[in-house]
Amino acid sequence: ANNSPKNLKFEAMRGLFDGTQKLYVHASDAPAMTQAVLLAKKHGMSSVIVGGRQAWRIAGFLKENSVSVILNKPQSLPQRADDDIDQPFKNAALLEEAGVQYCISMGGNWTQRNLGFQAGQSIGFGLEYEQAVRAITLSPARIMGIDKQIGSIEEGKDATLFISSGDALDMRTGIVERAFIQGRDVDLG
Repeated sequence: ANNSPKNLKFEAMRGLFDGTQKLYVHASDAPAMTQAVLLAKKHGMSSVIVGGRQAWRIAGFLKENSVSVILNKPQSLPQRADDDIDQPFKNAALLEEAGVQYCISMGGNWTQRNLGFQAGQSIGFGLEYEQAVRAITLSPARIMGIDKQIGSIEEGKDATLFISSGDALDMRTGIVERAFIQGRDVDLG
């Protein structure tokens, strides 16, 4: 087999067309998301929207096309001047209500420590507690297609989890006591 960079790139892209990989498109406004979904659909690809600040505006379209959304940085200002000031906080609940598969993300690795608090804040804007937990655990695993290994506590899964005293979604009381990655105890010291 020829392992030239050109052939490796082609091999990596083949999965987009045979359905074994998803196309992750960074888009935040409704027209860009719509165009990305239509382009992927035209070429027989499965797409995921990353960003999705205005996904709530086209939630029905996303649901109809089985497109998942990775909501990035829900603690931010609205994208449009005429949006509600708390619109970014409500996005997860609106997608949940519309039946769109979504998860909550923070972007860079240095901000991941606040991910639970972002999900917790979404509870105050329409998500139920279990939905908020799922938005940072099982839902991202499902979107990435790795939910058979991680995302929930079940027999046969990787046992990647943490134990918290207090509410893990509340920055005032959530204190991580222990963490496990693939069943191995992680030193938090």
